Amino acid sequence: MRTTQQTLRMRAAARAAERHKLALSLRARYEAGATVPDLAEECNYSIATVYRLLHQAGTRMRPKHNHGPARAPRKRS
Repeated sequence: MRTTQQTLRMRAAARAAERHKLALSLRARYEAGATVPDLAEECNYSIATVYRLLHQAGTRMRPKHNHGPARAPRKRS
């Protein structure tokens, strides 16, 4: 017979394994070109959670794009 603590540890380990599997899946889709907001919407997770999962999976993130107005180039002196 298992103790309550043993049962809780087993459930936590199972959840951690599922989360790791999800993180690897998100990483593969991100590296194939999907955006973080798209992944978040598909999985019903927040964008921050998807970023955290991608980070935990060791994903190399693409550079963020500057979507604001174009700046004038700096003049060298």
